[in-house]
Amino acid sequence: MENRYLENKIVLKYCKDYYRIINEEFNELDYMSDKVIQIYQSFIFSINIKSKGEIKKATDLNKAVVRYFDDREFRTVLNNFLSSLKVSKKETNIIAYIVGGIIKEYDKYMEGYTRNLYIPRWI
Repeated sequence: MENRYLENKIVLKYCKDYYRIINEEFNELDYMSDKVIQIYQSFIFSINIKSKGEIKKATDLNKAVVRYFDDREFRTVLNNFLSSLKVSKKETNIIAYIVGGIIKEYDKYMEGYTRNLYIPRWI
């Protein structure tokens, strides 16, 4: 018999910002933020804790969602991506497909973010 409570505690150990994310305040008209939180919760609690690949995906998703709420520019990028996302009918795990897309957008954004340094005008 498996103990789901203990598995969830292990997942929360890897997703350190879980409580910050689910308690994030946003406008009630912000439909996309609510969906991002729902996808985040449903994915991290559905992973197999014995799989290192799935744990890495969960920690990467955690970083991406934190960046979503902290960075307005990334929020715009992710909102545009999610609103234009199309999922094939052949896809068996839709949540994993969406999470993979979110992580790819996060990686692409961070690669460009670290290359484009902002230099203030006064220097």
